[in-house]
Amino acid sequence: MDLMLDNNIILDHILDRQPHAETSRLVCLLGITGEATTYISVNMFTDIYYILRKAVGSQRAQEMIQNDLSFLEYVGITADDAATALSRAWADLEDCMVAQCAERIAADYIITRNAKDFTASTVEAISPEELFSRLEANGFAYEEIIF
Repeated sequence: MDLMLDNNIILDHILDRQPHAETSRLVCLLGITGEATTYISVNMFTDIYYILRKAVGSQRAQEMIQNDLSFLEYVGITADDAATALSRAWADLEDCMVAQCAERIAADYIITRNAKDFTASTVEAISPEELFSRLEANGFAYEEIIF
């Protein structure tokens, strides 16, 4: 399963932003364990760094990205992606770029807390809760085992 993650999922997880941290962490665990391939766009990488830097400082932000987000795969942004996103004229260009990248990698879903922002996307956007609900409906129940 290929999942394009929105910034809010990564930031909820890594900054322990409540009340969303736990479900976002579980989505990230799918990438960590190899149950899914989890992607972000390269420009999201810099956005995540910028927000982390403001919260924890530059050095710690870089350490967090290197150590805690190493499970992520990166999708490059091409000039064609930018042109396509601009031509689609979404209210939020950044969301359109996420959708464009998800489309290019043929992601199964965009995982976000703001699915309404992706209604024009060709890749369905769903919440972490919806993802796990769908997986469970298909016979895949995920529980964390604490050792």
